[in-house]
Amino acid sequence: MDETTIRNYLTADYAKAVKFYDDRASTSKLWYRGLSIYVIAVSASLTVLIAFAPDGLCWRIISASVSATIVVATGLLAHLKCHENWLSYRGSWDALERERRLYETGTGAYKPDTDKGALFVERIEAVLAKEGADFYARHAKGEEQAKNPAKSR
Repeated sequence: MDETTIRNYLTADYAKAVKFYDDRASTSKLWYRGLSIYVIAVSASLTVLIAFAPDGLCWRIISASVSATIVVATGLLAHLKCHENWLSYRGSWDALERERRLYETGTGAYKPDTDKGALFVERIEAVLAKEGADFYARHAKGEEQAKNPAKSR
C-alpha cells in the first residue's frame, strides 16, 4: 500500500473511528456515573426522608415520586447499557491507539519486511468489525430477553 493511501486512511477513516469511540466512551461514562450516583444519593436520601418526615399525604406522595425516579434511573442504566458500552468503547479506542503506535514505530506485527500499511488497515478494520459485532450482541441479547422473558431464565 502506498504512503499516500495510508496517510489518507489515517487522516480520514482512522481519525473518524478514534474520535467516534472516544466520544462514545466519554458519553457512556458520563451517563453511567451520573445515573449511578443519582440512584445511590437519592436512595440514601429517601431512607432519611421516609424515616423522619412527618405523617401526611404530601410526604407520602413526595416519597413515592422520588422512588419512581430511582426505578426510572435504574431502568435507563439497564436499557442503555451505559457501563458495558463505556468499557467496550474505551477498549476499542485503546486498541485503535495501540495499533497506531505499533504501526508508527514499526514494532509488533509491523516489522519492516511487511506491507505495514495494508496490515494496519486490516487490523484496524478487524477492531471496528469486532466492536460492531460486540455492540450488536450486547443490545440484541437485551432486546431478546425483553421480548421473551421466560426464555432468559
